Amino acid sequence: MNLRFRRSLMKFVYLLASLLIFLGGVYAQMPAGSVRGQVTDPSGAAVVGATVVVLPPDGPSTTATTNRDGMFEVKPLAPGKYTVQVFAPGFAQFSVKDVNVVAGSPLVLNVHLAIEEQKEKVVVSDSTTQLDTSSGSNANSLTLKGKDLEALSDDPDELQDELTALAGPSAGPNGGQIYIDGFTAGQLPPKSSIREIRLNQNPFSAEYDKLGYGRIEILTKPGTDKFHGQMLVNGNDSAFNSRNPFEGAALQPGYHSVLYSGNIGGPISKKASFFFNLDRRNLDEISIVSTPALDANFNPILFTEAVPNPRTRTNLTPRIDYQLSSSNTLTARYQYFRENEINNGVSQFSLPSQGFNELNTEHTLQLSDTKTLNERTINEARFQYVRSSSTETVVNTSPTINVSGAFTGGGNYQGNLLQTTNGYEIQNYTSIAANKHFIKFGVRARIDADSTEKMTGFNGSFTFNSLSNFQITQQDLQAGFTPAQIRADCRGSSPAGTPICGGASLFAITTGNSLVQNNYADLGFYAQDEWRLRPNITVNYGLRYEWQNQLNDKGGLAPRLGIAWGLGKTRQGSPKAVLRAGFGVFYDRFKQQYLEQAQLLNGITQQSFIVTNPDFYPNLPTPAQLAAAQTSPTIYQVDPDLRTPYTIQSGVTLEKQLGKIANVAFTYLNSRGVHALLLRNINAPLPPNFDPADRPSGGDTNIYQYVSGGDFKQNQFIINGTVRAGVRLSLFGYYTLNYANSDVTGVAGGFSNQAVLGFPSNQYDLALDYGRANFDIRQRLFFGGSIALPYRFRISPFLVASSGVPFNITSGVDSNHDSLFTDRPTYAQFQAALANAVANGTIPGNVSFHCQTAAGAPEIPINCGLGPPRFSLNMRLSKTFGFGKKARSAASNAGGPMSGGTFGRGPGGGPGGGGRGNRGGGGMFGGGDSSGQRYSLTIGISARNIFNTVNEGTPVGVISSPIFGQANSLAGGPFGSQASNRRVDLQIAFSF
Repeated sequence: MNLRFRRSLMKFVYLLASLLIFLGGVYAQMPAGSVRGQVTDPSGAAVVGATVVVLPPDGPSTTATTNRDGMFEVKPLAPGKYTVQVFAPGFAQFSVKDVNVVAGSPLVLNVHLAIEEQKEKVVVSDSTTQLDTSSGSNANSLTLKGKDLEALSDDPDELQDELTALAGPSAGPNGGQIYIDGFTAGQLPPKSSIREIRLNQNPFSAEYDKLGYGRIEILTKPGTDKFHGQMLVNGNDSAFNSRNPFEGAALQPGYHSVLYSGNIGGPISKKASFFFNLDRRNLDEISIVSTPALDANFNPILFTEAVPNPRTRTNLTPRIDYQLSSSNTLTARYQYFRENEINNGVSQFSLPSQGFNELNTEHTLQLSDTKTLNERTINEARFQYVRSSSTETVVNTSPTINVSGAFTGGGNYQGNLLQTTNGYEIQNYTSIAANKHFIKFGVRARIDADSTEKMTGFNGSFTFNSLSNFQITQQDLQAGFTPAQIRADCRGSSPAGTPICGGASLFAITTGNSLVQNNYADLGFYAQDEWRLRPNITVNYGLRYEWQNQLNDKGGLAPRLGIAWGLGKTRQGSPKAVLRAGFGVFYDRFKQQYLEQAQLLNGITQQSFIVTNPDFYPNLPTPAQLAAAQTSPTIYQVDPDLRTPYTIQSGVTLEKQLGKIANVAFTYLNSRGVHALLLRNINAPLPPNFDPADRPSGGDTNIYQYVSGGDFKQNQFIINGTVRAGVRLSLFGYYTLNYANSDVTGVAGGFSNQAVLGFPSNQYDLALDYGRANFDIRQRLFFGGSIALPYRFRISPFLVASSGVPFNITSGVDSNHDSLFTDRPTYAQFQAALANAVANGTIPGNVSFHCQTAAGAPEIPINCGLGPPRFSLNMRLSKTFGFGKKARSAASNAGGPMSGGTFGRGPGGGPGGGGRGNRGGGGMFGGGDSSGQRYSLTIGISARNIFNTVNEGTPVGVISSPIFGQANSLAGGPFGSQASNRRVDLQIAFSF
């Protein structure tokens, strides 16, 4: 953290302290009284758009409308006694007399509405496009429930991809964060048990550690006051799908998938309800290999094969909500997850011998206690325990053969794995409504006790610079050449200008103890205040403190600030436009996997050796051969001066109401990443000669150190739009323009962090790698929604598109002898390789290059290749048949018999709210009473990538590869699946 930022931070802390001291003086400055509170349904879900009428003994009444959090405020009111009435469609009228309003002391009145008894079906929609200045009502957020969920896939893997696309790009390389009922760990729950999904809500809140843009909050369903349930079957067969174009002429085995899902919820007693869900997925999938390789006669070919990759998944989730008292609700949720996968790790360059079998299990227990301490204060305590186990067993234990720019064969270098983790998370959050202020403070502590036995690198690995290099080696071995003769057999030059000779360039092997145990802990405190400075101005300010163990850097302060200014006023009293501004510091974590890597490969627990130009291929070396060879021992360590990485983000948003049913938001975000993580070989050969004998610490040991010397800068412009017209029409979407530069490379893996940190191309000059970031996807577009058609048909589109993904171009040769293949070619070498590829007709027209070097630059810029754009439209069409008696009320499906607390914090609602319940019913087709009758049968068809657009993966960037500039896989994620280019699923669901 630099000096300027420290000074700015101290000024902010001083301002925060001054404002908190000032609060007492503010309270006394109210000459009149007021009534404020929240309107909720029987489950504690916020009721949006309810009319609140305050009637004096004499004179005209005063009215207000609840916002999207169910909150209302009526002022100014003269001191005296009033009658308060609340009206909302589908609910019984609420009325209370003799409400005493006192000058200078706002009265907090929280209203719990009962379901109205009626013969006709009433559908209540709690989605609104009205604007509000409260911190949680930002229009560039998105809340999905009921029919909105139909646009999402029922497959759990695809659901996570789609949610990531929905949330939009988060700043930096690490992505966003998923919260499940307020917790930060565990498997994604089945879609049929999801009540509500919130995206990017209150992005500068101090309540959360991660960036607000890209944050996904999932709330699961509680029980109901009547029994409701659903049985669902979703199926797919390869006959319905189009082939993966990268299969080539390979024989495609048949494959299919079936998802069975069932759930039931209802009352246990007047004070308790339950919800139970069971999912089973049988996925008989295939993986596609498409890579340059050699045939039996050692001739270069493009090898393609479709390899079976069967998977099964079971997910069991019961939940109980119990009202301990009128002011105290306890929620308990358990989830059991088991997934068994065969032949993982086979795809693209990885041959079938790279496969491994994987078994994952997880037990999750969540307890939440929500207690209203008084009319102004609510406290929520939470506990989560997660026990996860993972076993990976490789199908081949022979040495790995890694051919740069071509295939990876032999055994899997990752080796066998046995991992068990016990995770604990404790939270306590308190909310206080105090006049114009809504104060929150709390603490979260997490502990992960991990025990891992992994044998990465124990089988050994041979690396070849190119397929031609490997071809010469194989041919000469068959001819009986000696190692010296193989190395002397040179045939031409590579695009990098080096001779193409026989023999492997590197051999790596690890020996020693395979067991590592690590106890990882982090802690976060926060306090914030939402201050209604004026009726049309809200200020939200707070401070968060972050700490984690096992680092010399003991934590940091993360200030957050937001302001919203309502402009103009509609007839309903809501602003016509809202201008928002925000600022925040967001800390990342140094991951447990990096600490364990440093524990294992410290040169004592495990010993890792790299041999340059080994002469014993294809056999593993004997101890004598290893001792006689030119070896470079390799160790990992954490920089003792490593600083916790953080992102400084600021943003401005203009929200505009468009008529009664639509709004639009324009957002500019500026993000700066400080102390970004990367790996460096701090004992690499020194420039400019890069002599292997000339190292700063002497010897020949490679010291791979985790450091925090990286940086990134990012600017984003985002347009969000929402259209909501009751339950018949719901549309939402966004467009993003993105520019990002960074000097940190790496392979982004997983949703919340980089799985693999990258090495720089030059270990002593990070500036050479500063340029376009690999997360600089220039443009993204998303559109989705749900549209009701005549005769109970419903259509749900899900469109996602993006410009090309930047990719790096490397030479495939370790020119600076740092034992890493991150070197980029010179511009002349790149031009020669490009000219050769163009002459052979292998560069697709939708792949471009922007690799002109600056004057004096030794190599081309990083990520100067640009992959093809991507587009996919998914579509779901469903038809609902109703039978049986007319349902009492669609609104009765909203939740159980508990009141659930105040301030939008219903049972299991998560930080900042659980209130807005799913009045549409939820589940795959929006609930059992969507037909208005007691029983419903819904039949649907879902097409993924309906136009059969070929969305290619990232092109190959190694200039020595026979397929340089080409992709050899589909993009995956929200753009398609691994097995097929277009997929069609059939669904049927029975609900009651």
